[in-house]
Amino acid sequence: MKKNVKFSTKISVLAFLLFAVLGFSQGVGGNSKIIENSKIKVTVDDKTGNFTVLEKKSGQLWKSDPWDNSAGILTINKKTGREDVNISLSKSVVVSKEDDCKIVLTFSNPVFKNGDVAKGIVINTELRLEKKAGKLAVEVVSVTKGDYNLIELRYPSRAFSLETDVDKGAAVIPQKQGLICPSYIFPMNGGAFCMWDDATYYGRSKGKLPLFNNNIGLTMPWWGTYNKKSAVIGIVDESARPSMFYNINNNGQYLFNKKGVMSPYKRIEFLDPVWNLKRKNEKRIISYEFIPGGTHVEMAKVYRKEAIKRGYFVSLEEKAKRDPDVKKLQGAIYMGLYGGYPHYVEMPGMAFKFKDLTNIIKTAHDELGVDNAFFHAWGVFSNFVPNCWPINENLGGVKGLKEAVDLTKKYGYLYSSYHAYSATLENDPEFNTGLFAVDDQGKLKRTGSRWDNVDQNKQVGLAKKSLHKEIDALGLEADITDISFATYPDEDNTGLRNLAEYIDSLNLVNGTEHGQQQWIPYFDMFEGMTYLGSNLWQFSQRAPLFNLVYHDAVAVFGKIQDPDNQISINGDFRVKSLRNMLYGIGTTIFFSPYEFEGMKEMIKMANEVVSPVNRETFFAELTNHEYLSDDFKLQKSKFASGTEVIVNLGPVAQKTKGGLEIPAFGWYVTLANGKLHKGSFKVSLK
Repeated sequence: MKKNVKFSTKISVLAFLLFAVLGFSQGVGGNSKIIENSKIKVTVDDKTGNFTVLEKKSGQLWKSDPWDNSAGILTINKKTGREDVNISLSKSVVVSKEDDCKIVLTFSNPVFKNGDVAKGIVINTELRLEKKAGKLAVEVVSVTKGDYNLIELRYPSRAFSLETDVDKGAAVIPQKQGLICPSYIFPMNGGAFCMWDDATYYGRSKGKLPLFNNNIGLTMPWWGTYNKKSAVIGIVDESARPSMFYNINNNGQYLFNKKGVMSPYKRIEFLDPVWNLKRKNEKRIISYEFIPGGTHVEMAKVYRKEAIKRGYFVSLEEKAKRDPDVKKLQGAIYMGLYGGYPHYVEMPGMAFKFKDLTNIIKTAHDELGVDNAFFHAWGVFSNFVPNCWPINENLGGVKGLKEAVDLTKKYGYLYSSYHAYSATLENDPEFNTGLFAVDDQGKLKRTGSRWDNVDQNKQVGLAKKSLHKEIDALGLEADITDISFATYPDEDNTGLRNLAEYIDSLNLVNGTEHGQQQWIPYFDMFEGMTYLGSNLWQFSQRAPLFNLVYHDAVAVFGKIQDPDNQISINGDFRVKSLRNMLYGIGTTIFFSPYEFEGMKEMIKMANEVVSPVNRETFFAELTNHEYLSDDFKLQKSKFASGTEVIVNLGPVAQKTKGGLEIPAFGWYVTLANGKLHKGSFKVSLK
């Protein structure tokens, strides 16, 4: 019996040691506070304030910061420069369990790297668990700055990370249309791999992305990570405006370069909220939801519910009931005819006569057989923007332009002239700085922003001055207003909302550049949810995150600076056309008049290949999207219409798991009625 007692004692000791080691490796020590429900278990370390989350169904344990064991990173502006401080090393960390679903944390007097104490700084946070759901709200309740200049707080920091080549999954980022960043090496073109792998060792694979800006920002306030077992999505409170810090398969070498040493850390990827401590009147809350077996699709669908709740979602079906002309966007090819405007009026070599526009419209219908089109004419006024009137007599006047517009109506197409109310240009003889906003000292604002220098509160007046005249003269059924709604500025947006409400009141088919989710209730189409101006493309895969949320709420087309007829980092005409079918995006062809002859073949192909699919899926929710091959080239999507799209974005034929072979740059679409629409793009030589 004594031997058995000794043996059981040894087992108990070993079990305790194993538990201690596991607890330490998870970033949570022996003393901890726990809140849990049937879905998740949250464990908070008393010493550091770090927390882990166990998602119970899959058994996935989402760990805390694997590098510095930091609950959060506070940036303080000192006389010697900015310094990032690990708040888990504060002189005092207090963790209190208030009830079964709430833990309160206080970090007081953080410590600088040289050992000095930042006395008087106090950070209060809360973790709040929903009773019956796998949801955890993380809030920065208050920050007391003491005598210090506090800049920002990353909290939680490096949580829910993926270890590169160990955790097979991805970071999910709704930048523009959306993308995922795989956390592992996968087959790809050699040159692409060089850029992919090198970027993850340099600073290019880390950075900050703002919300709702024009170029590189996030179009939706959420992000997350997933692996083979589970997914976690964080949704930002509607009142808040944090940036998102990303670190993609990077080992943090950027933290050690000034020291002249190599990083001891493993390569990981993580996405952090970055709270601007200068910003007032916001709830610094990010609400995490844990999804067993989830991917980017399930994350997007979680946010879709939130978008509906927040009032951003108005379906295209609802919009079409109000204005039946919205149906003309179904399967439409968006064709922009650029005449040098708005940059110049009657620009030599670029300006077009209205009879040229009429001939292009007629050719599109009679020769190319285009079924649905939206013509956007850039350059019909005799004044520069923002004074979009009168119609230029030298180009054909009202009579000439009306002939073109009437022809679009006859063919069932849509037409809009180019309109912008956000800019007054230096090269305009009527350049008017009186349209600028001014600060409290009377200084002009946005002097360095060529296309966004007009006070937003003056823009609706500019639109009202001219737009109704054009509608009356031409009988317009559509309007595209450029630039103004490309962002959702972090300021009082009453002026922009007034402009949106005015345009919406005209009951036209309304479009705008880029677009942000806040403007969806007012607009029927967005031009430009594309990927430009960011390093992310080097180590990411494109994903239809925006369309998984909003496909049946707003028609998305390409961007005029990256139309389908031009080659860019986003591919050539073949790749863009395949992606258009896959995501439910309308074809965009943007050209100057002298280029039209060279556009014909692409317009014809788009009408035959892309338009039939988009016509069928236009009003339908994009319900699913999958990557079917290891190299991410073979992809599949499904729409609520019953349409199923498989495309191969690569130069080599590939097979699905079911044995279906899709040729290089090929498509295989099962339409709602069961008929097949299939083929491939080929390179030929004459």
